[in-house]
Amino acid sequence: MRMIDRLFGVPKIVNSLQKEVKELRRMQFGMQINASTAIFPTYQVLENVDTYTTVDDVYSIISMLAETAARIPMYGYEVVNELSMKSYKKFGQLQMQGRYHQRKAMQDLEDTDPFVLFINSISYEERIKYYSILYITGELFLYKNILEFGPNAGKVSLHVLNNQNVQVIISEDFPQRVLGYKYFDVGFDGVFTPEEVLHIKYFNPSYTNGQNFRGLSPLTVLSKRMTRLNAGMDASVAQVQNGGVPGIVYEKSDAAIETLGQRKNDFAKYLKGSSNKGAPYFAAGEMGYIELGLSLADMDVLDLQSIDFTKLCNAYKIPEVLLNNHKASTDNNVNWAEKRLYTNSILPNIYLLRDALVTQIAPLFGTDKKRTIEIDLSEIPSLHEDLKQQAEALDRMWWVTPNEKRDIMQFEEIPDPLMDQILIDSGKMLLTELTGVPDLPAPLD
Repeated sequence: MRMIDRLFGVPKIVNSLQKEVKELRRMQFGMQINASTAIFPTYQVLENVDTYTTVDDVYSIISMLAETAARIPMYGYEVVNELSMKSYKKFGQLQMQGRYHQRKAMQDLEDTDPFVLFINSISYEERIKYYSILYITGELFLYKNILEFGPNAGKVSLHVLNNQNVQVIISEDFPQRVLGYKYFDVGFDGVFTPEEVLHIKYFNPSYTNGQNFRGLSPLTVLSKRMTRLNAGMDASVAQVQNGGVPGIVYEKSDAAIETLGQRKNDFAKYLKGSSNKGAPYFAAGEMGYIELGLSLADMDVLDLQSIDFTKLCNAYKIPEVLLNNHKASTDNNVNWAEKRLYTNSILPNIYLLRDALVTQIAPLFGTDKKRTIEIDLSEIPSLHEDLKQQAEALDRMWWVTPNEKRDIMQFEEIPDPLMDQILIDSGKMLLTELTGVPDLPAPLD
């Protein structure tokens, strides 16, 4: 049947009809929001993108954060126990109690589940793009492309929208809410409904021109500091290249004007002679020199750049010791810095993306089961306690059953009734079972 459809062009008709239906719906929706308020992107969006592509310090920080975050995988699960899920959210994946409840709360979805196929379709390259845009501009717009017809009907894919081409349409009545997103690009100029767009953003407290509905980029906060950093870089490059006039050589005699041109030509000819390398140059008369340019030491450019880089790291909540700052790069400091990197900068952005996918994408795959996404932190040693310490702690917890200990350590349970019983060391017994306890003396009258 598919071959016949292809021969008679049925897929082309279906695709054309699909486009017409979507366009009609967007035109009708656009007519409803004509009287609403459009929140334009800040003028600094393009400037922030240009900063990322031209300033090496900014590129080093953001690319490191984005690539590190993209390496942390996401997996699809089915929630099977709400009470355990609540306890898991309370303790988290990094604590032993949390890992125990995680095994009880969720179970793996099948590899053929459409939600799992959707998660696996987001490539490593795409995740780097998502996180990079979020770090650079403070917000991320993802269009939910859902196939409505054909053999792949219901398949969901995400398409990144250019932030600088998006206008957020909000209502004029209180409380204000997002009514849609006006977007223009090559071959497209229309309006998306809120259900069609995934908008992930950093908190923005600025109510000027409705910017609280847009994300706040860290580079926007650093705009003045970036101006100084760029100026310092330009000044240092100019000094290295000996840009401009470094100084003035002059003669103190009255005949200086007549002999200046000849003396300059003689000096230039002298420098070109390879045999004169390292030899002094002899000149008659009294001469002087006035220095115009300042040295790097006088300008303190390097010190200012070091301060600006530290402030740049602070804005992105990343310890600069991880970016080749060897002043305090001891083993303990590096381990502490790696934990700070994940807990303060990496994981918050992953949680933003994960929560958006769970709340707005997972329901698209049906309500037959409660689907969720969890990230895997098992391959990040800096976020986990030492395995030896965990094993010693579990060994002393006699009130925890062996199967519960296996759950905590991410092992499968053993289907043996004895593994679900509390085991107590043989050297321990009740006080009443002790023999040879002397009688207490009778109380005195």
